[in-house]
Amino acid sequence: MKPKLNRSEPPCVTLESEIHFLQPDRYATAHGIPVFIMRNTTSEAVKIDLMFDAGSNYDDKTVAGLTTELLLAGTSNKSMAEINDMIDDFGGYFNSSVSADHAYLSIYGLNECTVPLVQLIEESIFNAVFPVEELERMKAERKDKLKVSLEKVSTLAQRQFQASLFAGTLYGRLNQPEDFEKITRKQLVHFFEKNFKCGLRKINWVGNPSEAEITSVLKVFERWKNEVPMQGLAEFKTSREKITLEKKDAVQTGIRIGKLLFDRSHPDYHKMTVVNTILGEYFGSRLMSNIREDKGYTYGIGSYLGENQSSGYFVIATEVGKEFLEDTLVQINLELERMRNELVPKEELNLVRNYLLGQFLRGADGPFAMMELFSVAETKGLDFSFYQKALKTLLEITPEEIQSTAFKHLNSEEMLVITAG
Repeated sequence: MKPKLNRSEPPCVTLESEIHFLQPDRYATAHGIPVFIMRNTTSEAVKIDLMFDAGSNYDDKTVAGLTTELLLAGTSNKSMAEINDMIDDFGGYFNSSVSADHAYLSIYGLNECTVPLVQLIEESIFNAVFPVEELERMKAERKDKLKVSLEKVSTLAQRQFQASLFAGTLYGRLNQPEDFEKITRKQLVHFFEKNFKCGLRKINWVGNPSEAEITSVLKVFERWKNEVPMQGLAEFKTSREKITLEKKDAVQTGIRIGKLLFDRSHPDYHKMTVVNTILGEYFGSRLMSNIREDKGYTYGIGSYLGENQSSGYFVIATEVGKEFLEDTLVQINLELERMRNELVPKEELNLVRNYLLGQFLRGADGPFAMMELFSVAETKGLDFSFYQKALKTLLEITPEEIQSTAFKHLNSEEMLVITAG
């Protein structure tokens, strides 16, 4: 007879001290572009990610976004609808996105259709014609969308935060609705020829291809090059401004508080991840407990560590009723000072440790997640040892280390403060 469970006692949590990471196989195209293949033997699902040096920092911000958006808008002999129908016939899906540093194209499909699906999408992109009518439609759509977004205090606060934090660099540039009006098809074609055809940085492939299929896909991409010079690291200047943006009739105020910090190569990065989680990264964080649960000033508030190719940064973000603005700022500062001047109780640290461990294990579960971890590290010149160090820090960090890390990096007097409303 099985012993009865005592449901008044929580189950014992076992903390893993090591994760066994799977290394992808490495191949290269005819022009030396690396192709990383992570084996997926448990399903037929395939994902191929292409990363290009075609982010918004390489040209006008609107040009990079529109070019990426219109890559599958048609060729001289296939319409956008025909291309999409053919992708559907192969059981595939295509997605694109662009950041300041890179453009990303993702191809989803099944093992049995990988080669013809990739051939179709590569041919359609390489021979893209960027139809004028689609460009005009997209310009109008993007312009209207930005106008609507600019009515939100959250958008106003975030844009001003970006402009001030990265002032004097390409990262600080902001789109305006009128910027879309002057973009021409000629600009898109030029950007595509320079930064896509000659800017393929790497290919990540999760699937279970045969050697023949690998050879076929490598051949598909043999005409793509990697000749775009890497951009130099931007030099940011610390901003400690207090900026208030007035918006007539706004009932809420957007708040962004933060500072330049460091990227994941810094020795304090893993400790700062724990500090940030305690402060504001998960639902049970101190900021949420104080400003949402206790005070009822907002639906949500959080903090996060951001990163670009040049550096990293720390941000606290929320929207509150205008009448709660001043006390919200007071409470945020109080929570920052608590992190800097008080030891985290062991019960709270254990809770956060278990939460982060769960996130960690979930983020390393399966070949798709494993490839994502590998790619993030590889882009920064790191390897899987980065994550082993993260796990070691998570398991061994003490309240004293948390306090000293917060004391060094969370001084409210060093923060940029933006309010919009």
